[in-house]
Amino acid sequence: MAAKTYIGLSLGNDNSVIAIINKEHRAEVIANEDGEHKTPTFIAFSGGEEFHGSQAKHQLVRNAANTIAGFRDMLGQAYSAELAAKHAGCARIEPAADGSGAEFVVGGEAGEQRVSAHSAAVRYLQRLRATAEAYLGRAIEGAVLAVPARFGAEQRRALAAACADAGLPLLQLLSEPAAAAAQYGVGGARDQTVVVVDVGGTGADVTVVAARGGLLAEAGRAHTDALSGRALDAVLARHFAADFRKQHGVDVLADPHSRAARKLLQAVEVTKRTLSAAPAAPCAVESLAAGADYNASINRTRFDILAKAAYAPLQAAIDDALRAAGYSADQIDQVLLCGGAARVRRLQAAVAARFPAATRVRDDAGELDEVVAAGCAAQAALIAQGAVPPQQPDAFGVAARVLAAPVGLRISADCLEPVLLKNTPLPAARTVRVALPAGETRAYVAVSEGEPVPPRADESDDDDEDDVASEPELPPRYRPSRLLAEMVLELDAATDATRVDVEFFVGTDAKLTVTATEPASGKSITAEIPASS
Repeated sequence: MAAKTYIGLSLGNDNSVIAIINKEHRAEVIANEDGEHKTPTFIAFSGGEEFHGSQAKHQLVRNAANTIAGFRDMLGQAYSAELAAKHAGCARIEPAADGSGAEFVVGGEAGEQRVSAHSAAVRYLQRLRATAEAYLGRAIEGAVLAVPARFGAEQRRALAAACADAGLPLLQLLSEPAAAAAQYGVGGARDQTVVVVDVGGTGADVTVVAARGGLLAEAGRAHTDALSGRALDAVLARHFAADFRKQHGVDVLADPHSRAARKLLQAVEVTKRTLSAAPAAPCAVESLAAGADYNASINRTRFDILAKAAYAPLQAAIDDALRAAGYSADQIDQVLLCGGAARVRRLQAAVAARFPAATRVRDDAGELDEVVAAGCAAQAALIAQGAVPPQQPDAFGVAARVLAAPVGLRISADCLEPVLLKNTPLPAARTVRVALPAGETRAYVAVSEGEPVPPRADESDDDDEDDVASEPELPPRYRPSRLLAEMVLELDAATDATRVDVEFFVGTDAKLTVTATEPASGKSITAEIPASS
């Protein structure tokens, strides 16, 4: 039986990416007709023709009034002046005549044309489907589509409806942070808490993801429009515009929607990408303004200085997401970066500065603007194999009950060994194995809820040489907050090989059952703790 042709699709507000799992079981990004891995999320109308992707984005310079952008975030949204202002400078946005949302107003040989956000999404998705089919040489039978975690139910329904009308069979809507976490390998047997930092072209999303027993759950999130790829482009554009003004006395940014401003902004996109991999990068624009060409360069250090203040909104969003999730930075195991703008080295350093040195900040899951699409492709492959049922709810769309606080073994008054972490979806079960000292005839088990141990305040440096030479003692991450049960399991005299298995089970009613068993003898004891009121 031939394998199903399923793809993963990241529909970004600025760029989109299509991926598939190839015969080598690796994510492969599908190139578009121009050979590019990213397809700009733009549609333009000119001379009776309709353009998509890079060809449409190039129309911004000469034909901005007939170029449509930002339609993804308008799906399922009512018209607002704020929404229209966010995409000012492209096709005019007006309320739909039937009150169903917003419409783009474009002109053409046939006169004025109104294009709804739904219609724009359908046209664009049809083009992406055709691109994938041309690349693969066969029809697309299903797609896993990434969706921003902040999208509400109405926006998700609108996105699914656009897929249906575009003839793109939708297998599943997968939250962008869930797709990124999957591509980074999060969600296996190890329980961990990660932060996904997604910096795209038009905004940044920070999501705290709890991976528990192979399941992913959103614990908290924050969004900011103040930092994005375009915001960093603007930093470079202002720098080069000031240099051009010194040379020629012309301010190309006086009108931010002028042809000169758009040419400069498109040029600095290339400059920014180059600076992520090289210590310096050029900026070249032919006939920028007043008939003058412009050629200059900037090194990464200078860019870092110029952009330093731009990262504060992202750092604030990280703090907001952690606060919403109820975690401190030292409780985060990993930070996962995705989105094209996350390549910027100084941005990565700004993110790392919000976490302790023990928290790993990762950018090693491939090209950062392809991570989400690759994660969707991996999910599509699981569906094709039958490992995951199709049409299952979005990974963050199920309001499953979760554990409100960590539960584990009380080691001392100041130390808890967590067995089930906070935000573990219920029901859940874990087992830990405990060794006993030789000769011991009783196994004492104390079960407690826990709370994070606050990070130690920085101690002032001193001249004590012994302190400098000694190994730093790692403090416990959790401490007991409420004793739930105490059990004593009577045993024969323990040997060096004696072990006791302690099983924790929490049902959907949040009732906790703890059973301590000595496998060799079969002796066991159980405690049941009802859910807290």
